[in-house]
Amino acid sequence: MMKNAIAILLLAGLASCSFFGEKNKVGDYIEKPDYSLKSVEYVPVLPYFAEGLNVVSLYSGYDELLYVVDSAKAIYSYDAAGRQLGRYDLPNVYFVIQNRSLDLYALARVDTIINGLSYNLPAIYKISQKEFTDGGNTTLLNLNLAEIERKLVYPYCINEANKLTDKVAIEKTKLNAIGFLDDNSYYVTSSGPQETNTQYITRKNSILSFNNKDVFIGGFSESGSIEPLGITTLVQPPQRARMETRKDFIYTSRTSGLAISTRFMQVVIDPELGPQTNFKPLALPSSTDASGYMYQTFRFKEPTAVLFGGTSQKYLFLIDEATDSIHVFQENGYEGTTPPPQYTNRKLIKVGFGGHGTGPTQFGRPAALAFSNRMLYVADAGQKRVARFKLSSDYE
Repeated sequence: MMKNAIAILLLAGLASCSFFGEKNKVGDYIEKPDYSLKSVEYVPVLPYFAEGLNVVSLYSGYDELLYVVDSAKAIYSYDAAGRQLGRYDLPNVYFVIQNRSLDLYALARVDTIINGLSYNLPAIYKISQKEFTDGGNTTLLNLNLAEIERKLVYPYCINEANKLTDKVAIEKTKLNAIGFLDDNSYYVTSSGPQETNTQYITRKNSILSFNNKDVFIGGFSESGSIEPLGITTLVQPPQRARMETRKDFIYTSRTSGLAISTRFMQVVIDPELGPQTNFKPLALPSSTDASGYMYQTFRFKEPTAVLFGGTSQKYLFLIDEATDSIHVFQENGYEGTTPPPQYTNRKLIKVGFGGHGTGPTQFGRPAALAFSNRMLYVADAGQKRVARFKLSSDYE
């Protein structure tokens, strides 16, 4: 009580006294709030992750760990503080993702001999890092003790072993990226020479579909001339009971001359015909809504990775490798982020960033994206590190 009384007397004295002949006001001693509009942008968060690794893929998993691929060598796991927790060696690996059951899926190339001929083929690996204790009552994740649960070698995994008759063409085929759905079924982007033989189930430039038992169930291609590269679904961490059930996906293509190179595909289940995939039109924003648009023709030079953020903001992040840049869109295709509440102008704010260089918001060759707890991770293959960024408005 005595301390409070002294504090009150001091404040009263400050309010009424004059120093050097000038009367002071209470406001002179109280910090005034700053109502000015501050810039909204992605700012770097240091330190970097995985420095020294040739990072070509990464994913922030449902277990809240960050998985990183060191090109053609190994998969690493990190916690939120950047501490390395595990490593799993996998020759020729170049992509990693995690499903809702906490299994890792990786893409790599494998050397094999078939009918006396050597082949270098793409493959899908299902990797389990689950360690059961207490008689199976407790499940731990340990990447150091991970094991390959299943290996799917293309084209055997899509029931088209007869494609091996064209050795040159089959070795040019690539499996580029994987996107999971709510039930652990998934899509895989496949690219390669245009398929001319109509007896095959799919063309080589296609999105392959697998069920949650890793069984191939069909393929989709808008056009055999469009080369699918990156892919993302609307199902992303964090883990929750009610996940997005739509089977839609967004994919990128570096096909020369393609006007719209990042394409939103809507999947509708027809009772008689099964899944039907259609290009989803996105409305052009008005000048008061946004100043950028994902479907702007010839907007991107070399779009590679694309990622849907599994939070209420529903961001779509995109890498344009040719310009070393990151672009940010809403699910409806509008570019930018929602302004903070104190902004009177509600037009979306562009927050894309990048450019070639060594600065904290520049890249040597951005290769992959991850998103968790409002933190955006970028694999910078050229500078051998994983950089982290956060919207300045998310700190408030």
